[in-house]
Formats: sequence, structure tokens, C-alpha cells
Amino acid sequence: MESFKRQFARAFWFALAVILLFESWLWDHVKEWLRALGRVLGVERFEEWLAGFVGRLSPPATLAVFAVPFLGVLPLKVVGVEFIAHGRVMAGVAVLFSAKTLALGVTAFLFDHCREKLLQMPWFARFYSLVLDARVWARELVAPLRSRLRAAMANVKALLAARLAAVLAAFLAQDRRRSRFLRRLADLRAFARRNRAAP
Repeated sequence: MESFKRQFARAFWFALAVILLFESWLWDHVKEWLRALGRVLGVERFEEWLAGFVGRLSPPATLAVFAVPFLGVLPLKVVGVEFIAHGRVMAGVAVLFSAKTLALGVTAFLFDHCREKLLQMPWFARFYSLVLDARVWARELVAPLRSRLRAAMANVKALLAARLAAVLAAFLAQDRRRSRFLRRLADLRAFARRNRAAP
């Protein structure tokens, strides 16, 4: 029983670390996708306006701006839950995941402009430090598995490369044999033509 509890606890903390790393990955990447979308749509000036707007706010007011994305996606989350309640589970999960990703990306985008103001609040600075420590903990916990996965992928790539090389070599050898056969056949045809042409 004690062994089961240890295994369950290990699995729980590992799953939590993976979720945290996945959210960190979304945090780092979705905001860049939003910036790229802004460049495509030609609204880069919004970022300059946002920086100026946040610069005039107090830290508590900045926190309110920082919380807007989570409130903005609440209708989407309600729609997702409604889908799931009516049996459309895949659609509901897709809506919930999209809402979470969008909120996380917009929040990360806003955080780049709100960070200095938010860190002026001691409790937020402590919370931010805790989040950074949690990311380090998650990376260290998952690092052995990532190393094993990288090694396994390297082995798979090596096996595939070796197999591809063997198939290519067999094809080329078969092609050479086919070429020799065709050359001999051409020689026989030429020899037969010469014999027919001879008086």
C-alpha cells in the first residue's frame, strides 16, 4: 500500500510538472504568435499605445488590466461547458482549450508591459518568484525523461537512417543489375541485327 502511495505521489507530481512546462511553453510562444498576427494585421501601434497606457497606471490598476484576458474568455468557457453538458465533448474541449490558450497568450503579451508595475507590489513579487522556482523544479523533474526520450529518438532516427540506406543500396544494386541486363540485351539485339544484315 505504501509503495502504491509513493508511485501515485510520484505520478501526480510528474503530471503537474508536465502541465506546468506545457503552460510555460504556451506562455512563451502564443504571445509571439499574437505579435506576428499583429504585424500581419498592421496593428503594431497598439503595443506602443498599451505601453504608454500602462505606464500611467498605478500597480493595482495595472493588475486589473492584467486580469482582463481571464475575464474576457469566460463566455467562451461557458460555451465550452455547455457543449460538454449537451454531449458534444470534443467541441467543448476544443473551445475550452482554445479559450485557455488565447487567455494565456494575451496575458503573457500584457505581462511584458505590466511586469515592472506589478513587481512593485511585494505580494506579487513573491508570487512571481514562486512561479519561476516552480518552472525550474518542473524542468529538473522532467529532465531525466526528456534525456531518455532524446536518446530514444536518436536511436529511432539512426535505425531509420540505416534502414533507408539499406533500401537505397538494394535499389541501386538492383538498378545496376537491371542496367547490366539491359546492356546485354541491347548487345544481343545489335548482334542479331548484324547477323541479319550480313550477306
